[in-house]
Amino acid sequence: MLLQKHSRATEKSKVPSGFTLVEVMVSVVLLGIIAAGVSYPYMSGLQALDIKEDRLLLDNHLRSRMEILVSTDFSALVDGSEVVSINGQNYTITWTAVDMDINGDAVLETNVKLVTVSVTEEPGRSLTMVLVDNEDRVGKIS
Repeated sequence: MLLQKHSRATEKSKVPSGFTLVEVMVSVVLLGIIAAGVSYPYMSGLQALDIKEDRLLLDNHLRSRMEILVSTDFSALVDGSEVVSINGQNYTITWTAVDMDINGDAVLETNVKLVTVSVTEEPGRSLTMVLVDNEDRVGKIS
């Protein structure tokens, strides 16, 4: 009887403990799928932040160009363009300064200019301002 108890104890100790290779592989695959699902929103959020940063920098270039044009002598306001690079992407900023009619008589005033600064690659991104030269003092109508 004592011998039988001893043999049963040795049989139990031969049962392998731990995980098989298949179980480990399945758990690694499951962890990978879960990690991919969790990391996707973070990655898309980071990409959205990068896009917003580029747009902010582009808007800063637009505003800077407009401020330069506003501070330019009224008679020296002419059309032009420049290329700016933001994070490796080139954008063309163009500006126009045209005479305009503000009193409705269909005659263009020579002391009023419509100044527009825009980005060629992004049609909806622009700034517009009306500049008035009144006795050599330039004012702006926003």
